[in-house]
Amino acid sequence: MEVTSTMSSDGSDGALASSPSVGSKSSRGGSFEESVDLPEHLTQAVRHALLQAKPRFAGGDEDLDDGDCDVDYSQAAMARFTTEEDFLRDVVSEQILLGLVTFSYEPKTDVCDFIEDLDIAGIRFVYFSRSRGRQSKSFAERLGLETDWNTCILLSSADGAQDGGYVEDHDIKARLPRGIENIRPHLREVDDIPLQVSLFAECTPESTREMIKVFQENGDVVCCMGSALKDSNTLTFAVADLAVGVEPIPHFNRVKPAHGEAAETANDGSISTAGALVTQYALGAALTCIPCPLFLQHDTSLYTLMQVVSEARRLLGSMQQAAVLLVAAALATALINLAAALCLLPPALPGFMQLWLLWAVVPLLAATLLFVPRDESIMSTMPLKNHAHVSDLSRFATYALVRSVPPVALTVLVYVTALARLLPDAPPLGRLSSTFGRRDWRVLTPDAQWALLAAQTYAMVAFAFHCVCVSATLMHRTRTTAEFLPVRNVAWVCGALVSLALTCAFGALLLAFGDAHLDRVGWYTYAIAFAGPVVLLPVQDLCKLHDKKRWTRLQKLAKLEFKTKLGLHSPL
Repeated sequence: MEVTSTMSSDGSDGALASSPSVGSKSSRGGSFEESVDLPEHLTQAVRHALLQAKPRFAGGDEDLDDGDCDVDYSQAAMARFTTEEDFLRDVVSEQILLGLVTFSYEPKTDVCDFIEDLDIAGIRFVYFSRSRGRQSKSFAERLGLETDWNTCILLSSADGAQDGGYVEDHDIKARLPRGIENIRPHLREVDDIPLQVSLFAECTPESTREMIKVFQENGDVVCCMGSALKDSNTLTFAVADLAVGVEPIPHFNRVKPAHGEAAETANDGSISTAGALVTQYALGAALTCIPCPLFLQHDTSLYTLMQVVSEARRLLGSMQQAAVLLVAAALATALINLAAALCLLPPALPGFMQLWLLWAVVPLLAATLLFVPRDESIMSTMPLKNHAHVSDLSRFATYALVRSVPPVALTVLVYVTALARLLPDAPPLGRLSSTFGRRDWRVLTPDAQWALLAAQTYAMVAFAFHCVCVSATLMHRTRTTAEFLPVRNVAWVCGALVSLALTCAFGALLLAFGDAHLDRVGWYTYAIAFAGPVVLLPVQDLCKLHDKKRWTRLQKLAKLEFKTKLGLHSPL
């Protein structure tokens, strides 16, 4: 899973304050080759300020007052400057630096710990910056992201890029793809480094959205976080699988009540505070965050998202286990009737009983699995890619068959033994199949019909009890029943008791108007029915232990792929 941030940082913008050095002359622009190099910290803001003052500098000696002789360029001196770079170098040279004022974006106090916890959970934080590489790395370093070697990719297309769309950074020995149009060819022909870096610089909204699509094409689930007041984020939010709008620091949106007005008209600065004065910022944030199911106010801790991820993982695991129970129950009912048909017997579970089990009992048990307590290690589990969900279909089919055989066998035995004792003039157990094989069971005598219904009721109650036993083993995918006790789930305990009580009441209602001679049922029928925990739990736990070995290997491989960045710390 990728968490992408579209909040851009311009690094630092500065304003330079200087004065001419003592003894400076107006002809110092004559020999430009001897002047100093243009400082790297001379930003666009400083360049713009100096160039705006260029006409004033070129006024000539006779046009300047005494108070304006701080920088006195003559017309002859200005003629020597062929380019703006020459002029800027000369202005900066022979000046005394009085001070440098910088402006920069500061991350929230808990963002570094938040990114570290995301990394432990197998979620890669990716920062998209519109600034240049060095400014982006400066801010990314404060976020706790890797900034060494080839950890930053420029998404802008460089004019005249050589070597097939690759660019070599001048301060490191590494070559990375340059431009969003070269990301897919690099992934297809070279390696997957663009999927593993955490910093993209020189990004535009269009290139950011295209890179999010690249992540999704390679099986990543993308959660996009961005400013709620940046209108270009709306389409980016819509492209991502999950979007979170973040409220900026609200110093510009505070509204104080005027003299004599009620205090309710005040606003603490938040653009989403309930009861606050609706401003243009609140309206803009609401429109920008239309695709966002989540919205974080400025004072909300980022760990709220960690709680959301933890709860989502718990619910997803519970839903998977509930789906396993539903599928296994449907498969078991089909196998029970198939086994009865192979024995030339009437169906052990007729249609209305299957509806009761599959539409009432099993869904109730499956719903209780959604209340399983959170596992302590859930936030250190590596998520799998969002493709090839069932890569080992044969193994899961084997698990389903092995887990379904014991309840099917026990239910069929309960049905056969009860039917053999309840039928009038009951034949021996070995001749039961031949008895029904020579006649149509739909035209039996009334006493035989009641006996058949009673045997089917016994099978229904036994199967419901076996479903309860199986659901007790589905609290956790890999931990055994002894390691993860089902009684920790109070909802499951209540649901199991209610489902058994309703099934027994339903069976008693079916037999209330007839004489089925239930006293004829032997003790071994009850013993087989209540042997479910003794037979089912060990078989289920053995399957989970076998699955645990496979799951542990997959987790180690996933952590290796997530942590190891082949080529990330070595040049190509």
